[in-house]
Amino acid sequence: MKKTSILLTFCCLLALVACQKKNAPLFRGDYSFKTSGSVTLDEINAEDEPASYTVGLPNEIGQLEIKDLDNGRDSVLVVMNTMGGEVVVTHAFCRDNEIFLKDFTKNTLLFTGDSLTLKNELRVHATGQMYENNTLILNMIYEGEAETNERTFEIYGDNIRMAATRN
Repeated sequence: MKKTSILLTFCCLLALVACQKKNAPLFRGDYSFKTSGSVTLDEINAEDEPASYTVGLPNEIGQLEIKDLDNGRDSVLVVMNTMGGEVVVTHAFCRDNEIFLKDFTKNTLLFTGDSLTLKNELRVHATGQMYENNTLILNMIYEGEAETNERTFEIYGDNIRMAATRN
């Protein structure tokens, strides 16, 4: 009787552990997101003293989809659809409660005030963590170049956050 009880308890614990989401299944789903942060603009080839500015990015909101790629390697497809903006599609790898997005590009970077035109696509590096199986926080790094009024700037920002909540 005691062996049966111990065996039954062990089987129940094993079943509970097997039911927990991890890796790709943890991240799959539809989310609403908001992104905010700031970037530094460093003037390149300035005739006078090179200028450096830290500029807050306007908040972006939109929808995020994470879909399983069914390749058995915890790879997922990530689709970010920014309201009034562009759609970004990239792949990612999931490990436990962390997600590592393949570097992707953005074609737009909006600021209030002066018009700033990207010279090239903005490169984005992003990694994140899932909290309470419902909230995904992505930490992003932006890198690129932009120009305005015949001035060229390097863009760099490493404190950009996306908070995504499962719908």
